[in-house]
Amino acid sequence: MSLGMRLLGAVLLGAAVSLATAPVATAEPVWPVPGAESAGATIDDLEAQGYDVRINWVSGVSSVPLSYCKVTAIHNPNHSPPSESTFETVYVDVSCPNPDDNWGWGGVGVGIGF
Repeated sequence: MSLGMRLLGAVLLGAAVSLATAPVATAEPVWPVPGAESAGATIDDLEAQGYDVRINWVSGVSSVPLSYCKVTAIHNPNHSPPSESTFETVYVDVSCPNPDDNWGWGGVGVGIGF
């Protein structure tokens, strides 16, 4: 057996081993990271992946736009992604600022100092 044939055999064997041991890709969607973006964007991402999203208001005021709020946790009780035949519900814990906080709309503060 020539050197070229042995080298080709070694390369093919290495490629076969690497393909056989490679992890299998799954079709599960990428889960958003809580707090990485606004609550509105996180909820939009989950709905785009096919989830039915329910909000748990954990702090702040629910009348504040979701673009000013943050997601603190995402709960999927069934631990499974949605499919064409199932409709999975996820629960998103949302924390919004209080109206007394400065959350981006400006505001006027009055202070009295002594």
